[in-house]
Amino acid sequence: MSPENRSDTVNKLSRGAVLSHLLAGSALRCLRVLALPSDVTMMMGLNLRSAALGRKDIIKIEGYELTEAEAAKVALISPDATLAIIRDYKVHEKHELTPPASFRGLVGCNNPGCITVAEGMPGSFVVEHTDPVLVRCEYCDRSMDAGEFEFA
Repeated sequence: MSPENRSDTVNKLSRGAVLSHLLAGSALRCLRVLALPSDVTMMMGLNLRSAALGRKDIIKIEGYELTEAEAAKVALISPDATLAIIRDYKVHEKHELTPPASFRGLVGCNNPGCITVAEGMPGSFVVEHTDPVLVRCEYCDRSMDAGEFEFA
C-alpha cells in the first residue's frame, strides 16, 4: 500500500501514556508487570522497524499515567525506553527511562536461601549494569539479569 493510500488505524491519545523504544519482544512482559486495570484501552505494536534500534515495541495506554514504580519496572525490563505523557492530544512530558541505581520492593530475590525469601521481606537491590540490566541483592549478593526478575 502506498503512503498516500495508507489509513492510520490507531487513534491519537487524548490523555494517557506512550511507552516507546521498548526492546523488541519486551512489550508483553511490560504489560504483565504493569497489571493495568481491565477497563483500560491500550494498543501494542510488536517488532516494529526502528532506525535507532533496528526493531522495537511500543505500548499506548489511554487515560492512564504510570507511577514512578511502574516506570522503574519498565526501565528494568527495557532500559532506554521512552515514556511520553499525553494530555489534550499533545506530548506534555517526555522521559527517557533508566533503571534506578538501587531499589527496594520492585523485584524479589530468586535465591531460595536469601533471607528475603525465608522471611517474606521485600527485596533490596543495587543495579550493577544497565545494558544489559544486572542487579545484585543487597542481602545475599546474588546477581540477576532482567530475564530472571520476579516482579513484586
